[in-house]
Amino acid sequence: MHPEFGPLELNCQTLLDPDRSHHLLLCTATPGSGSESHDKLRLLSVIGTQAVG
Repeated sequence: MHPEFGPLELNCQTLLDPDRSHHLLLCTATPGSGSESHDKLRLLSVIGTQAVG
């Protein structure tokens, strides 16, 4: 749940290094038209931590 954009539907994968000492959580939204979460993530990539509204 994003505080300004609300819920985001994301696909998440956990990537592990060979020693399993580091984890990377990769979250993506389904790209393309009609994906509200994808549009929200694109907007967030532009505005960063600036407040909306």
